[in-house]
Amino acid sequence: MVVRSARFVAWGCVVLTAACIPLASLIISQPHGLPLSIEDELSSPFAWVGVLAFSIVGALVVSRHPHHLVGWIFSVSGLSAGISAVTAAYSQIGLAVPGLVHAAAVVDAVSSLTFIVGFLAPTTLGLLLFPGGHLPSARWRPIVYLAVASLALQFIAALIGQGSFAQALNAAGIIGSVGTVAAAVSSLVGRFRGGSHETRQQVKWVAVAGAVVAVDLAFEVAVFLIRPAFSIDAFLVFNVAYTAVPIAVGVAILRYRLYDIDLLINRAIVYVSLSALLAGIYAALVTLLQKVFLAITGQRSDAAIVVTVFLLATIFTPARNSVQSFVDKRFKDSRDLERLMKALEDEVQTVVGVLSPPRLASRLLDDAAEGARSTAALFLDRNGSEEPAMTHGKWEGSAVLSIPLHAGARELGTLALGPRLGGAPFSPREKKRLQRTADLVAIALAMSADPEIDGIPPRLPFQLTTDSRSQQ
Repeated sequence: MVVRSARFVAWGCVVLTAACIPLASLIISQPHGLPLSIEDELSSPFAWVGVLAFSIVGALVVSRHPHHLVGWIFSVSGLSAGISAVTAAYSQIGLAVPGLVHAAAVVDAVSSLTFIVGFLAPTTLGLLLFPGGHLPSARWRPIVYLAVASLALQFIAALIGQGSFAQALNAAGIIGSVGTVAAAVSSLVGRFRGGSHETRQQVKWVAVAGAVVAVDLAFEVAVFLIRPAFSIDAFLVFNVAYTAVPIAVGVAILRYRLYDIDLLINRAIVYVSLSALLAGIYAALVTLLQKVFLAITGQRSDAAIVVTVFLLATIFTPARNSVQSFVDKRFKDSRDLERLMKALEDEVQTVVGVLSPPRLASRLLDDAAEGARSTAALFLDRNGSEEPAMTHGKWEGSAVLSIPLHAGARELGTLALGPRLGGAPFSPREKKRLQRTADLVAIALAMSADPEIDGIPPRLPFQLTTDSRSQQ
């Protein structure tokens, strides 16, 4: 019942958001002698792309996860932005033609508030709660209070209207919102550094969307400074670019083609670098050949361009392959602890009866150390010896995490991991995955020695079929 009600409300928000499009157009179509700024902004269907994207993505997330706060924030922000367009049209009509509509000033303040909520809620509260729908920890609650207070200050300033006090409130609200956005971005950095491999993939999607928006903002600033007359067109381009944010969040939370982000980043780096390289070669060759023709014939020739294009077509494939090889080597995704442990579990479960004990123990040690980016040692229960049976890296005897190897009722030894590179802690998910893998390896070691030892069953005591997605 809760799921059905949540879906109904979320998709109802989508319907209301879509209804704002003809309603705003109807208001603008009323007779008014003066031109309205919102007429140019809403004249293109691209003006509504971002609004609808937030609302639809929010509904999709809520449909799958009814209690996910990011989904609800996106649904509300999309509807809020749609209402902002309608109220802006209403207030501008009222201010342009006095007496045509009532309470134009109040509606104008509401328009300001709904615009702020529609634009800032996803980039502040949405990012703070991404990807799981909850804060990284309780210490981030003051940032939420700051976000709400900043929105309130800007709304009060809009209600007051003109005056130095209203300007001061609005400035304080803007500064608070900017600080909240910065804090939200830092929370994503923290989630990326300390999260699981899946979490890092989710954050990558949002990071790519943020890069798209940042590039577009830089473009808008340049257009505003160089050609202010094209600022409206730049605003429409921004609406399309900003759509990358809800799309990225939807892909990340719903995990639809989640792991394609690495390929997307790889291809973007390759083709942006290749384009810059070929553009530089083109400019240099054209300039050089024009000088050659000028020296020989005394005049410039279009043959320089033809020759340059032919040369570029010849070197395109080798240049692309070289750039691709360089990018693959320099930007290859580092191996991940959880992914390595899961892969090892799958392999052990498949061939547990034929792997040799030394190879299996060595694989556990090496993969754990490589995934954790730390030194490691494996201690086996051999007549009480305190020396490690094998080590990875320069083991100095300092363990920050010890994982016992349980085989039924018997403890066969301990996997000890040293400090991680950069001092990063082990997350609860990583500890759980390490323990499950270590226990499975211990069972395999015990079974290879004696299948009936200490009452260990001949079949594994659990099936490792739980996907990491369901553990969030």
